[in-house]
Amino acid sequence: MTDIISQKREMRRAMRAARLEHWQALPKAHRALIFGRPPRAILPLIEAAEVVGLYHAVPGEVPTQRYAMHLLDMGKMIALPWTPEHAGPMVFRLWTGSEEALERGPWGPQPHRAMPEVVPDALFMPLVAFDSALGRLGQGGGHYDGWCAAHPRTRRIGLAWTVQQADAVPSDAHDMPLDAVITEQQVLLPINERVLP
Repeated sequence: MTDIISQKREMRRAMRAARLEHWQALPKAHRALIFGRPPRAILPLIEAAEVVGLYHAVPGEVPTQRYAMHLLDMGKMIALPWTPEHAGPMVFRLWTGSEEALERGPWGPQPHRAMPEVVPDALFMPLVAFDSALGRLGQGGGHYDGWCAAHPRTRRIGLAWTVQQADAVPSDAHDMPLDAVITEQQVLLPINERVLP
């Protein structure tokens, strides 16, 4: 157990640095244009979803603003993570897509506490590292792991830069694989089928 913890800690350190370096090297105008809408290969995972979960990206993470606008145009309701404090617990609250509808939370902007709590049918998740088996390494707080364990029917889709792919992500018994990973170059599905976004 201690070995896995140390492996995860070291991978997080290395991958956070690689992710931020990659993001900083992209022209600012280019960053927002790369992830314009969910690729066609992902549509079967989200077509039936009434509520789709996203996240408000921090520097280095894959941006989600254009995904939000596209999903709203598709008639989906959008939800973002909401936590009362750093330790959680994490829930999802509806978001209108407007920056004015956000309040400051412990991890950054989040929906106003008056917005209804919902359970997304599909969830686009941030990550620090992933592998071809769709293993996910998160930030280490366990917020997404805990939420996904409580909602196993929600489709889990990771958003990442290609530089975040590892040979193998160290995992514990409670770690849940993703249903897909989208990068700026490919889509990884459970059968390891790679398609262009």
